[in-house]
Amino acid sequence: MISRILINLIFTLCFLIGPISISAQDYENTVITDPTISRRCEELLFKRNQKVSHKQKLMELITRNRRLLKYVPKEKESVKIKLVDNYSKLKNELRLSLIKITHLEESIVRTGCPGLTL
Repeated sequence: MISRILINLIFTLCFLIGPISISAQDYENTVITDPTISRRCEELLFKRNQKVSHKQKLMELITRNRRLLKYVPKEKESVKIKLVDNYSKLKNELRLSLIKITHLEESIVRTGCPGLTL
């Protein structure tokens, strides 16, 4: 008797749960997403990727500048002065680029972009 009641209960639950899972899938397919949000997120992510590549180029220029400073002869004072000046400008540009990247990342997080991977 108890096993018969359990079997009926299981069949009833399966009957009730089946349509719920199907309706959840239908709901996911019918959800309307705003295309302006995804376009805005794509634009922000594109800008961030550009800034990151700019940062990497700046870092490479800084390492090259340091290497050149190390190998410049002491007699070439004007070249050394220009390299030191260039080094300071590159460091400032890198600092500014890092600030812009963090600002872009914060705006990406604030807008709530779907599928966020930073």
